[in-house]
Amino acid sequence: MVFESWSPQELLSFFMVLIRVSTLLFLLPIFGDKVVPGNVKILLSLTVSAVLFPVLRSSGMIQISDADRWSATTGNLILTLCTEMMMGLAVGYASQLVFHSIQIAGDFMAQLMGFSMASMYDPHTESQTVVLGQLISALAMLTFLSLDGHHLLFRAIVETFRLVPQGHFAMSEGFKQSLLHLVGNTVLFGLQLSAPMAACMLLVNIVYGILGKALPQLNILTLSMASSAFIGGFVLLITYPSFQSGMSSIFHTHFEDLKQFLVVYGGK
Repeated sequence: MVFESWSPQELLSFFMVLIRVSTLLFLLPIFGDKVVPGNVKILLSLTVSAVLFPVLRSSGMIQISDADRWSATTGNLILTLCTEMMMGLAVGYASQLVFHSIQIAGDFMAQLMGFSMASMYDPHTESQTVVLGQLISALAMLTFLSLDGHHLLFRAIVETFRLVPQGHFAMSEGFKQSLLHLVGNTVLFGLQLSAPMAACMLLVNIVYGILGKALPQLNILTLSMASSAFIGGFVLLITYPSFQSGMSSIFHTHFEDLKQFLVVYGGK
């Protein structure tokens, strides 16, 4: 592409594509991670926008002539710019919710196993998180990549231009329900992933209660700290195949919900 030969309308359309894509990439999982340098994100945004622009134009997802309409006045141009940024922010944060649910599951399982005090600094979230939660998040990221999730993210970027054209902002009545559904599923998915561990630890605590009543001289507190960690680790090991399939199902469900979120965001 030769930028010097482009018309002002083409340059404006490409700039709006760059705004939406860069906002999305700065927030999407993997690509928008805090450990990824900012200059790499900027270069990736420019590259993806340059590749997508001719594809979007030839497929009719963006119309160059629309630039005359939303750039007629300064107010319309600023409004379109804010609309594209809001689009990127909404989809980017909605895409991150599925990984928040996995983090919730990891933190809950760590608390059940007695690892709530074993925390360390997480550069991804820039906060103190439990070690088990970081392990679960790393496994979820590897599972996501093995399912070609990064390709799904790029498809989602293209899908935003099909469902929500440039400068279009018309939320339907179902937008609030769709957003609440995404947020509600974040907690639900976390509880579903941690359910086997919760059931096992419940049985272990019942056994501790019985032993405490039957053998009062037994130090249940000291015994439970070591045995809970061992039993929890064993349960996590034997249930990992089902845990991985559960994450795969959650990723699929979340992307279907995300597509519905884009539909209602576009006012359709």
